[in-house]
Amino acid sequence: MKGSPMLRLRILLTASLCAAVGAIGAPTALAAPVARAAADTAPPVIADLTVTPDDVGVSGVDLVPVTVAVRLTDESGVIEAGEMDGVATPLLGLRRVEGGERNEGVELKLTSGTAKDGVWSATVHVPSTWDGRWEVGQVIAEDSARNRLEVDPRDAGTTVSLEVTGAHQPAVTMELTPDPLVGDGPLTVKGRFYDKDTGKGLPNQPIFFGHDNVCVEQPGTPNGVTAADGTFSRVYPVGDIYLRCVGILRPTNIGIVPAYIVVTSAHPRFRPTITASADRTTVQPGTKVTFTGTVKPSGLSTVELQQLKDGKWQKVTSGQLDDRSRFTLTVTPKATGEHSYRVARPSDDPELVGASKTIVVRVTTSGGDGGGDGELPITGPATLPMVGGALALIAVGTGLTLLGRRRRGADPDR
Repeated sequence: MKGSPMLRLRILLTASLCAAVGAIGAPTALAAPVARAAADTAPPVIADLTVTPDDVGVSGVDLVPVTVAVRLTDESGVIEAGEMDGVATPLLGLRRVEGGERNEGVELKLTSGTAKDGVWSATVHVPSTWDGRWEVGQVIAEDSARNRLEVDPRDAGTTVSLEVTGAHQPAVTMELTPDPLVGDGPLTVKGRFYDKDTGKGLPNQPIFFGHDNVCVEQPGTPNGVTAADGTFSRVYPVGDIYLRCVGILRPTNIGIVPAYIVVTSAHPRFRPTITASADRTTVQPGTKVTFTGTVKPSGLSTVELQQLKDGKWQKVTSGQLDDRSRFTLTVTPKATGEHSYRVARPSDDPELVGASKTIVVRVTTSGGDGGGDGELPITGPATLPMVGGALALIAVGTGLTLLGRRRRGADPDR
């Protein structure tokens, strides 16, 4: 039987398609199963650890280069990775075990070999103030599979040490004046760099003046120089509560922090000045009175509204300062008579108590609404711990501890 040309074409196309599908789907003797590599679940391994040279002598403000190196092997390959605090790995930690406790961190770079088998190293510029015996006390590394090595090599029986003999070590004194700082008046940072062995000043020495987080959170460059007798002085026209530091810098081995040969730091003691006024000074019982004003220096967080009762100032309420150090506090006196108020910043140290002038509010049933009472500032304080915050960043070897990356001062309520 003869079919139409179109029917014969459809039969041919169908047969061709079936043959093709069969050829694709049919098993063949040449096919072999594909082997899958096992996932890397092991952290990097320390194959070697060296400090070269391992015994150095350093004098004054000189620096001696020392190379620290770690050979790391890993199946998937060691990578450079960032920690949450901004420090990069691989990281090596040096700890002074004789001569006073101290820690130094060193970020490492791949200097030979490959990520799977390579040497990660860095040059540390050792100062005379490192006098003592140091040991490698930590190695941190991560591979591309996110396996993490964090180990003290000494726990595995590997002790690698560095002996430093430091002579004529530099030292520094620092004074902040006036003490206490009053409001946001001028603040002077002064002191002296000198040789600990001879007591002589360090003349014409480049130094670094730091303020607040800059002291501990970013590499610095010299911005001052000592006089011929080793003394220094810098006046800040507007004082504040934040950290002040001065030191002699050296090359840093942690990208996000400065490194020092020697450094000192302090927060100013301060007595705030407070200016306050009331929106009304004669009211009827149950009428709200609002106190507004400002506090200097900036950086504080709270103030109190206080009332004089039986010869003592007692807290009525407290409030937060805004970003411009302004406050708003309210009270609703009910008893008739004269009520004495002030806005204050309390302190355990009477010398540091800050308070506004006294504002008298008269409460009367025959009342009216008196106008606001302008204020002249009266000085008095605040308290003073160090700094607090989100991130515990220890600038290794500087003796400076700053918790948090925001601006931090001596305000205990932060």
